[in-house]
Amino acid sequence: MTTPIPSGRVVRRLAALFGLALLLNFLPIPNFGYSQVSVLDRVPLPAMSDVGASELPQLQAAVDEPPATTQPLPTTTEAPPTTAPVAPSELPSEVVTQDRVTGTADQVPEFAAIGVLLDEAPTEPILVRVQASDSSWGDWRELGVESDEGPDANPGAGQPEGNGAAYGTEPLWVEDAIGYELNLSSEDAPTAEVALVRDETKRTVTEAVPVAGAAVPTPFGIHMRTEWGARSTSTSVGSTVKLAVVHHSASSNDYSPAEVPGVLRSIQAYHMDGRGWSDIAYNFVVDKYGGIWEGRGGGIDKPIIGAHAMGFNTNSVGVMVIGDYTAAQPTAAALESVSQVIGWKLALHRVDPAGRVAFTSLGSTKYDAGVVVDLPRVVGHQDIGLTGCPGSIQNALSNITNRTQDWATYVAATLGPIGSFGGVVPNVDGTLTAIGWVVDLDVSGPTTIVATSRGRSTSGVANVPRSDVAALYPDQGPDHGFWLQLSGYEPGWWEVCISAVNRGDGVDTFLGCRSAVVPERSGRSPYGNIAASSPQAGVIDVSGSATDPDAWPIEAQITVDGAWRRSIVASSAGNSFGGRLLGIPAGIHLVCATGINGGVGSNQRMDCEWLLVGGANPIGGIDAINSSRGIISATGWAYDPESLDPIVVAMIIDGQWFTSWSNGYRGDWRTNHPGYGDSHGFGIGAKMSKGEHWTCLAAMNTAGGVDTMLGCQNIVVK
Repeated sequence: MTTPIPSGRVVRRLAALFGLALLLNFLPIPNFGYSQVSVLDRVPLPAMSDVGASELPQLQAAVDEPPATTQPLPTTTEAPPTTAPVAPSELPSEVVTQDRVTGTADQVPEFAAIGVLLDEAPTEPILVRVQASDSSWGDWRELGVESDEGPDANPGAGQPEGNGAAYGTEPLWVEDAIGYELNLSSEDAPTAEVALVRDETKRTVTEAVPVAGAAVPTPFGIHMRTEWGARSTSTSVGSTVKLAVVHHSASSNDYSPAEVPGVLRSIQAYHMDGRGWSDIAYNFVVDKYGGIWEGRGGGIDKPIIGAHAMGFNTNSVGVMVIGDYTAAQPTAAALESVSQVIGWKLALHRVDPAGRVAFTSLGSTKYDAGVVVDLPRVVGHQDIGLTGCPGSIQNALSNITNRTQDWATYVAATLGPIGSFGGVVPNVDGTLTAIGWVVDLDVSGPTTIVATSRGRSTSGVANVPRSDVAALYPDQGPDHGFWLQLSGYEPGWWEVCISAVNRGDGVDTFLGCRSAVVPERSGRSPYGNIAASSPQAGVIDVSGSATDPDAWPIEAQITVDGAWRRSIVASSAGNSFGGRLLGIPAGIHLVCATGINGGVGSNQRMDCEWLLVGGANPIGGIDAINSSRGIISATGWAYDPESLDPIVVAMIIDGQWFTSWSNGYRGDWRTNHPGYGDSHGFGIGAKMSKGEHWTCLAAMNTAGGVDTMLGCQNIVVK
């Protein structure tokens, strides 16, 4: 049965698609998914009781001896400060008195981090110890308090934030605790409550980054927010970046690389749900292993306003090192990563890290609002607030600044144009329009762009007015958008890539690739979509829909990297199809669906999707290893999940190799391993001298993964 579609309807659909694409070029696109999300529970203090005098020495020792590490501080020519930072009156005294209370809550739901929220500044140290999942209790730890951490008070500095607790300790990462004991001053207890952070699986909106976000490469690896499971947030943008502020988290130093995402989720939950801030306070986070992580959302290249240094957040970048460095020394890897990210960020905004800046305070515990402070470009938190942060890292600021200068010089020499390739819009006349913007900060005027697709290229100039670009880069003006018309494209799915041509220092910038379907003018060719996933190594699952206005059902041919893999008939409800592809090598592959035309029109490549497929080791088994008439022989089966073809099997006798194809017929094999065929059996033999011989069988790997040892036996030749 045919289903004719009037040509006017086709035009209206394409016009609607065109309008939607233009809208999405400027608006964020939310992504939904299921992920681990850190949530915060605010609970009252447990039942509290007075602390006896005999317990005070142990509590005072926990305050006097913060955690340390054996990692030495790299050699520096900077002299240590002659006096310790002065503790502000807003922070608690470092002496515990007898007027204290303690309370215990055990066997509570598992939590990953703990902190204490208060209405007023604490008068004495707040201590905690936690009960591990094996019911054992840890040592007492002091919870750090930073009165100068938080958003700027001036509402004119972006959107105001902060409707949570007025004061709070830093969250302490504990991974998986089931109980806690708190100890604090009886004067502080009436307004205190406990903040417990735990992970749970939720359907979430992941990052929704506006297309206007610039494609600015970093000279180092960086873990984006999606990698640590950040919640979607809304942040404010300043005008530039002219100051870098270094912090430490004043939390546990005891974490593994795999635990860093959980640490970051707990800090974000504590800041958002406990303190009422719009996101995690810091723009970037560095772990002790040297890993660099995107912190506050909105774009790593933009001057996002943080909440890391009250009064100095606007037009600064905050970089935090995870851990308590009050007494501990930072690792060399962490210090180098701090230098890298600051050097890149300052170079991006054309700031000399070795210079100084007159920075106007918006109000902190150290500088009142309106006070102009002369500062070096790289400072520690204690330089602009009454705090001990970033601990011993303060002594390394001279080295950090020097390395930041090195990185900034390198970035300035290699940084090309910056911009964004928003997307490709199909037009009713069969052409495509590539939309985006690009700015070359080294020179004035428009930048040349080049669009490429399947070996063809089209050049243009980015000179279309864009007010959003002018707002980001006011010195450059608005005329940096592009609206590039692409013609000569046959109907079907196309991927277009855009590069910006560098004119000053640096190199050309690759802005990325986007895809669109060029409409077939008659409106009678097949159309549809495809979705691909790889649930396991060597496997691609495909699904989608395919519709032909002139025929039903129709055939969808599935290709991987241009090679035919399978034909599936779209005969289910909604013209849907689905199937599994086996024997896919490890790597990134382009999976496409082509609809086979059934009447007027032509075959149409309907949709494609890039997909990463993991690697696998060969799989196999030995039926028997025997010796007869001076010959050692073995039989079995072997295959590689990344290939449908036979693989090589090696028999290794006393270190001597003998090989054979695993391509023999196995009648039972098709049932046990459907889809891979039945020609994966092997038989191999070698003549050997009399005596004992250590004999092994191995299946040779074909793509990702490594060879697989199938087994070894000591065989006697008689």
